[in-house]
Amino acid sequence: MSISHAEAIVRAEEDSQSSPGETRDAGKLIDRVTAFIPLPAAADPIAWPSTDSADTPSVLTPDNAARSDSPNAADEIWSAYIELWKAHHADPSQPELRTLFGLPADADVLITQRRGRVAPSELQWRPGSFRIWQTDHFEILSQADDVESRRVAESLEREYWVWTQVFFPIWAGRDQVALITNDWDRQSTAADAHLRSLSSPARLKHGQRHRVVLLPDAERYRATVASAFRNTDSKAVAASTGFYSDTLRLSFFFPQQDLSSLHHEVCHQLFTEASANASRRRPTRGQVFATATTNDFWLIEGIAGYFESLRYEQSLAYVGGWESPRLQLARYQALIGGVPIESLEDLQGSRDDIQSKPDLARWYSQASLRTHFLMDSAGPAVRRELIKQLADLYSPSKKPAEVNPAGAKAEINPAEILRSLRVDDAHISLNPIKGDLATLCLAGCEVTGEGLSKQKPISGLTWCDLSRLPITDADVQQLVADTSLMDQLSLEATGVTNQIASLFRGATQLRELDLSYTAVDDSVVQSIPPSVSTLWLTGTQLTDASIDGLLKLPRLQTFDVQRTKMTDQGLQRFKRSRPECQLNPLNIPE
Repeated sequence: MSISHAEAIVRAEEDSQSSPGETRDAGKLIDRVTAFIPLPAAADPIAWPSTDSADTPSVLTPDNAARSDSPNAADEIWSAYIELWKAHHADPSQPELRTLFGLPADADVLITQRRGRVAPSELQWRPGSFRIWQTDHFEILSQADDVESRRVAESLEREYWVWTQVFFPIWAGRDQVALITNDWDRQSTAADAHLRSLSSPARLKHGQRHRVVLLPDAERYRATVASAFRNTDSKAVAASTGFYSDTLRLSFFFPQQDLSSLHHEVCHQLFTEASANASRRRPTRGQVFATATTNDFWLIEGIAGYFESLRYEQSLAYVGGWESPRLQLARYQALIGGVPIESLEDLQGSRDDIQSKPDLARWYSQASLRTHFLMDSAGPAVRRELIKQLADLYSPSKKPAEVNPAGAKAEINPAEILRSLRVDDAHISLNPIKGDLATLCLAGCEVTGEGLSKQKPISGLTWCDLSRLPITDADVQQLVADTSLMDQLSLEATGVTNQIASLFRGATQLRELDLSYTAVDDSVVQSIPPSVSTLWLTGTQLTDASIDGLLKLPRLQTFDVQRTKMTDQGLQRFKRSRPECQLNPLNIPE
């Protein structure tokens, strides 16, 4: 069986259980996709969860997240592909599966390296000034050190396999999977037995490798992209932390602890280069892509923002979910800042139109929010239509005007999107955070200490906002595993007391702290890290006795102590000692 068109795979069934615009009960269903990654043969993967009930799986793999039990034969190929990965996860030592995915005998990724000789002319690199690292699907031209080069190579290869699972209907390799899984009776025959029954060893073959440029640091990155794209808006490109050029067919990065930028740009790259209808030729000068001219550029960036959420926990990968980094700012803006949910009409525009917007950060946040909602919360039928639209957008045979699927054009009630942001205890219990997390905002949600108790401690947080939640010191201390990377922490209007001070130990990078409207008093000031430059203590029990402690904070630039027990005399004393410090910037009516 061979599937020639993405439309055949993503075609919605007339008897589907869901319809466009239908939403799922966020408190009862899984809101993220679980995918598989290559494992070393000797790996001991975590056990695959069993099904909770006939209606709701305890996890959603990419096929059942989008299929809604579709009888479509093309969807069965997608399901078979996931079954192959599930079999690898259950027993990574099976040689037939390792051969199928091209995995080495003793590692999860095969990586080779050699001295670089010829680089793309845009880089102006001398022979020998870089190294070439290769995996099955990527070629990395690197000036970074060996440790970072290997880390990026491993990350790219894992991301490739996750991308093929989540967006299988668009992937160029789907036809190979159709041939390999043809006549496989999955009810009676195991994956390895089926592969052994084939006339020759099965191997998913790849075409030309996707090329990545890895610079040693941010400064060299900015200089390189400014030079390579001097005929375009090089300032915007140089201000980025990663960039994919569809004309050069190159991604540009530099080593960073946070790989979200890499996930974002490589997602662009794989949609452009690894889709079933992708041209294998380098674009001609001046060629215009549908992705640049479509009025739905929000989806191009939104789906890449969605893929930024890719994270790993032990032997599994996760994409999407309420803890997705892009949703944290959107949640704060909507639930605390009162920022309205953008309509589809507000988001639409071509690439040039969007890049001229004065508030581009807000647009990206809203585009990602809508895409997350459509992928995770709007139901299988809507998700299928979204993938269909992506297939059309990345088809060079279609003109931008032809990309107009009805499901993607249907307006979603903003109240539904807003409701999806409001996490509650049941949602956390069913969907606890997987892996480390850099940003977390639950402000304005319906979460209590009982819900947080279902979540294991989180490491790696740089921004944590738990404002207005009915939680205690113990709840916060159980949730936050460490504060070594913490930059911003807000506990405004929570039930914390002076005991929260123990959390500040080791918070050497904490820049902003908000304890407004809590029960803390003068004693907590002695524990505030000297790194804090912005301090909110509005509505607390502070008195003039805290002045000396506040004066000892060397970097303090802004703090608010309105509605405390501080006197005008105490405030005047502080002003005389620190005239450069902004005092009580909030305009709080009496």
